Amino acid sequence: MPVPRRIFRSSGGAVNTYPSLIQDQKTFNNLIQDLRKTPVVALDTEFHCEKRYWPDLFLIQFAAEGIGPVAVDPLALEDLTPLAGLFADEDVVKVLHSARNDLAILFNDIPEFSVKNLFDSQVAAAFLGYGEQISLVNLVHSVCKVKSRKKYSMSDWSARPLAEGQLEYALDDVRYLVKVYDVLAADLKKKGRTHWFQGESESLLDPSTYAISRERLFSKARSAGKVKKANFPLLWRLLNWREDTAIEMNRPRFYVGRDHLLCRLAVLAPKQAETIRSLRGLPGGFVDKYGEAVVAVTAGCMEDPPKDVPRLILPRHDWGYAARKDILRIFLKMKSKSFDLSPALLLPRESFESILENPPKNLDQFMTREDLTGWRKEALGPELVDLLTGKLALTLKKGNSLKFIKVK
Repeated sequence: MPVPRRIFRSSGGAVNTYPSLIQDQKTFNNLIQDLRKTPVVALDTEFHCEKRYWPDLFLIQFAAEGIGPVAVDPLALEDLTPLAGLFADEDVVKVLHSARNDLAILFNDIPEFSVKNLFDSQVAAAFLGYGEQISLVNLVHSVCKVKSRKKYSMSDWSARPLAEGQLEYALDDVRYLVKVYDVLAADLKKKGRTHWFQGESESLLDPSTYAISRERLFSKARSAGKVKKANFPLLWRLLNWREDTAIEMNRPRFYVGRDHLLCRLAVLAPKQAETIRSLRGLPGGFVDKYGEAVVAVTAGCMEDPPKDVPRLILPRHDWGYAARKDILRIFLKMKSKSFDLSPALLLPRESFESILENPPKNLDQFMTREDLTGWRKEALGPELVDLLTGKLALTLKKGNSLKFIKVK
């Protein structure tokens, strides 16, 4: 939760200064100590994930009142754990833009990492009419009237030494974030949406948000190939084999095999590696690299089927599903326009589909749903339930405008 601003000065009243790039542990430790004395800290990271299972962290940028902007080279440090103290400090607002990817790396790299008092400027902007996923460049331009440089957006951040232009580009990502925070936090309060923003941000503080869910991956893979239930055990074993192999190699899972290939293998259930060559669209070298392993996974599954296959609730649309879908989309479009929010933010796709499959019969059922945050229940609440229980009707008014009215 944002805290009041206060001006920080180091001992003697001078503004704290640091080099633009910190590459030693002592200076980094001092920086973190000084940042923890400030009310608001802007942060960003630069990382690569294209060829890795776990992203590699190559730069961390900071800015605060009287400090920075400054970058830290994690490759030159022995210990990043002081950063955990900053993120766990409830008295300091940590401002990040689109924080999920940055936090996922820190949760993975730093032991006992936790987050308190987070302000994701992209999430905040979504509640203020800027769009659901506005970029930092566009947000800074809208709020601060400054155009950030884009030249180094695809830089190789693993290269050393960093070019001067690279470093300035990275520092721009935090240079204006404290000001952006000031404006957005004030606007959220003015519009009465601070508690909506906080409710939406809760998941970003939860370590489980950043854990890889193999059950979710299984559901996604099954959808990629429309695999029948009889093939689920082998698909589950193949998916776990793929994840374990990718982790061991530290390569993205698609380097081992994409979802649709796992589905085809689950249906084929090969007893010999050469049989796999019959599949269309097979990546070059797949059989030579993984053929025997796939055959072994298949044989193991046939001999001892897994007992932990995730239970999938497959969609069974009733006759009213299509009608509910159409009218719910219209309702969400009109409702989101009145709030100046995107329909996807107001009701995420998974909740949208779940409500279509099992519409709430009354307000109590709706309010006890675990897949909806409190602010969404508050925003949609009685009207959505009335819509799905036939107490709201859609009418076409003069001028061809649509309106929902209460049914007497």
